[in-house]
Amino acid sequence: MTTALDILEQHAQAGTWRFDPETEELWWSPGVYRLHGLDPETDRASIESALSFYEPDSRARLEAALAHAQSSGEGWNLTLTIRRADGVLRQTQGIGEVRPRPGRPPLLAGAFFDIHEAAEARDRQQAIERALAEQAHRWQTAGEHAGLGLMEIDITADRYRISGAFVQRNGLGDCAELTLAGTDWQHLIDERDRAGRNRRLNDHLAGRTEAFESEFRLRVHGRVPIWVRETGRAVRADDAPTRIVGTLADIDARKRTEHALQQSQRRLRQTLHHAPIGIALVAPEGRWISVNHALCEMIGYDEAELGALTFQDITHPDDLEADMVLVSDLLTGRKLNYRLEKRYFHKDGHTVDIQLDVSLLRDEAGEPLYFIAQIQDITERKRQHRALFEARELAEITFEAIGEGVIRLDRYGTITQVNSAACALLDRSADSLIQHAFTECVTFYHADFDQILPNPLSSVLIDGGRAAVPLFTRIMRHDGSMIAITDSLSAIYHDDGRVGGAVFVFQDITEARQRTMELSHQASHDTLTGLANRRGFQRDLAATWRRARNGMLQAFVMYLDLDHFKAVNDSCGHAAGDDLLRLVAERLRAVLRDSDVLARLGGDEFAAIVHANDADGARVVAEKFLRSIRALHFVRGERTYRLGLSLGIAALDTTLEGPEASLAHADDALYRAKAAGRNDYRFHEPANAATTPRRRLSLHLAPIVDQGSHVVAQELTLRAPDVARHGPMSSGVATAGETVTPSSTRIDQSTLDMAIELLEDASEADALGSGPLCISLNAIELADPAFQNRLFKRLGDRPHLAPRLIFQLAEHNALFDSDLPPLVARIRGCGAAVWLVEFGSGYDGFELLKRYVFDGVKIAADFARSLTATTINRAVLRAIMDVAKRQRLSVVADGVEDDAVFALLSKAGIQRFQGRLYAPARAGSRAETHSAHTDSPD
Repeated sequence: MTTALDILEQHAQAGTWRFDPETEELWWSPGVYRLHGLDPETDRASIESALSFYEPDSRARLEAALAHAQSSGEGWNLTLTIRRADGVLRQTQGIGEVRPRPGRPPLLAGAFFDIHEAAEARDRQQAIERALAEQAHRWQTAGEHAGLGLMEIDITADRYRISGAFVQRNGLGDCAELTLAGTDWQHLIDERDRAGRNRRLNDHLAGRTEAFESEFRLRVHGRVPIWVRETGRAVRADDAPTRIVGTLADIDARKRTEHALQQSQRRLRQTLHHAPIGIALVAPEGRWISVNHALCEMIGYDEAELGALTFQDITHPDDLEADMVLVSDLLTGRKLNYRLEKRYFHKDGHTVDIQLDVSLLRDEAGEPLYFIAQIQDITERKRQHRALFEARELAEITFEAIGEGVIRLDRYGTITQVNSAACALLDRSADSLIQHAFTECVTFYHADFDQILPNPLSSVLIDGGRAAVPLFTRIMRHDGSMIAITDSLSAIYHDDGRVGGAVFVFQDITEARQRTMELSHQASHDTLTGLANRRGFQRDLAATWRRARNGMLQAFVMYLDLDHFKAVNDSCGHAAGDDLLRLVAERLRAVLRDSDVLARLGGDEFAAIVHANDADGARVVAEKFLRSIRALHFVRGERTYRLGLSLGIAALDTTLEGPEASLAHADDALYRAKAAGRNDYRFHEPANAATTPRRRLSLHLAPIVDQGSHVVAQELTLRAPDVARHGPMSSGVATAGETVTPSSTRIDQSTLDMAIELLEDASEADALGSGPLCISLNAIELADPAFQNRLFKRLGDRPHLAPRLIFQLAEHNALFDSDLPPLVARIRGCGAAVWLVEFGSGYDGFELLKRYVFDGVKIAADFARSLTATTINRAVLRAIMDVAKRQRLSVVADGVEDDAVFALLSKAGIQRFQGRLYAPARAGSRAETHSAHTDSPD
């Protein structure tokens, strides 16, 4: 009979139980049997059988709960999993309690519920919630990384809402959600994109599109516009759209990438179209797929005409077979690319030589898509090759025909080829040279000594480039004779840039060397007397001083000056004076031995280097000089002239700084001989140097005039009263290599000071005129830092006077000092001009014009006076004027004393002159303002 309890247990899917620990009797209600899948009639419940239905984990928890309840009297409530008798797992809930019994163990009782469906429903709900949470998290993460935002357009309220990371990432706001009025959102859309976006929105609202989608640029204040993508669908009420819900995505990176790709593709198309060589895509069967402009220009077809042809149609028949073999190799994979020179037919019928480079593009499956061909017109190159072959043939003929010797070497320095000129110059046959080492066949010797020079071949073969031995280097011929050569030894390179050998080209310049030696002799010798000039004497003095320092000899320096020579010049003219000077030179030379040196320093001044062991030996020579000149009777017309000679003698003292000091000592002794009455000699006595009387110097102005005798400039000089003896005491070095005496420093400084004072003194305005004032500078003194400081301080303190100053530097070895060109440039930078004077006194002037930037040159007086007698100097004058014209230099001729010299100078183009023919130097108003220790009174 079914009871109410049975009905309740069935609907509740529950049952009750009771367990007596004392008797171990377990009682189940029918509901418990039903939940376990047992039959109450046949199956008996026991504690062990009941526990066997629980899964291991559930059984362990239940047994622990039972033990705890018996010990503590507390109940339990557990969710447990059982396996029914039919093997089905079910989720159950078991609750129990402890019922005490006095004097007996307590009873355990409880209820058992089947909660399987409810648990599954709960698990499903939890899974759904977890999935939703994970999906929301993924959405949030994707939105943050992809720049997505949720978008809602409220049509009714005209509101635009954005939520998500998009707001903050793109500078629209500080919160995760933003609401804007519709008009404000419209202002953020770039005006270039606004109309198109609104048109697509209206199309969707009108039902013409299923979804709304637009890409546009969004303008945020203070930022570069970004590209966004707006997508959504309309939500409708009563068949009318009320809002649009969707997303807003940042697509700026994609759009910029697409733009860059488009630009790249556009550039590629432009590059291919404008490429200087032909480029084509050709189908595997030979059809032209795409061609560029250069190819069309090359063969005369337009793109449409070529599209109807194959490459076989325009290929020369003689070249087609080789081309097709290579095409087959590409298609079968035997080659990845090939290069071929062949001929195309031009549209007008002539052939075009081309270089073809071809590769094959395949698809992902490896099937051929099309050939990529690069075509270059090599018609001109082919023509050049033919011309080169002809030129090579011509070169072989020229190689033999040229007059210069040519020797070709391999990279080991072995001679591989020679021409006939080389064999003739070396006096050897080709067989005796070819396959022999160059260093064995050609030896270089010093131009003047039998000294073998290093052979530059090894450096050329190692380092490449070019090399040459010094000019006039000599080589020995097979017969033992020597020839002077000019040469060039240059490396020959392989295509890869490595040195593969060298070529030696040389020419016999023995005659040119002889002419150069003659010119060198003229540069160092006085044209009037044939004696050494100041340059030559300076060179010989330095050489003698070096030998004396090595203990090889002893020598004395003599300074000679003719007494009363001016009377002959003034009364008989310069021609008579020149004759007398030649006669004096012969007599003085006759006194000396061949090892001694005699030079004319200028005017009637001579100098000698006498080899003598002591003062007595020097005295003997001095007395012979005196007797020789005293015995000279110079007859001109009806009058006989007699001269005297004053000499100063100084030992060549190697303890001094240089040989110039000994010459200065001899000059000092000459002064003493003059002061003692002339026509005598004196030795330098060091003890007398400190007591040498001081001589007063006077200021002189020498005018520089134009062809109309108008004064265009003045030259400032300091002179001693005995002008005939000393000449102008200008501070510049009068000729190249002139000795600088100790007084020169003070003269340089004083001349500079006096020039400044003259230009500043208004009372001198009439004397100076408006032209510039020329003063000389000593090249050695200019190198002195103390003098430089004084000079530039003067120019800096009076910048307005600098344009009226011309500084004169004479040819001198000191000018080759690398420190001086910047100083000259600095002087010019202050506004003053710089001239190179005594030009033509030697042959260093042209070299100095390469090193310096000068404003003018002054031709040396001796050079100018010799123009009428020396054709070489007239040729040099033409060279001077040509260089001056090219470098825009002012040119002044010094020493103009007669009409014949003036005519030659004028014919050469010179327009400014200085000399006694126009105006002699005159004393300035500031006379007697300077004194120098080393100079003397008359």
